[in-house]
Amino acid sequence: MRCLSCGACRFPARLRCDQCWSTEFEWVRASGRGAVHSFAVMHRVYHPAFKDDAPYNFAVIELEEGPRMLANVVDCPNDRIEVGMPVEAVFDDVSDEATLVRFRPR
Repeated sequence: MRCLSCGACRFPARLRCDQCWSTEFEWVRASGRGAVHSFAVMHRVYHPAFKDDAPYNFAVIELEEGPRMLANVVDCPNDRIEVGMPVEAVFDDVSDEATLVRFRPR
């Protein structure tokens, strides 16, 4: 979502702009490009569903448009991920009903 009053992009979708409180907005397509803002690697298995994935990473990705989102970095060893690394979105069809956004180095 992009605010029609101040131009700020926001994610996740919400009624008011967190910059100027306007309720006027438009839907825009994100570029899918961004950079790693922060990340961590999980070595401990807290839920059995993630047993085969450990160690796995999760990262805060800052999109070029401004919003940040939480996702995994794929196609990159965990020890090669770094803050500031440019990334691009890829889509992972994890089931017939669900697709996850992940990011890979660019």
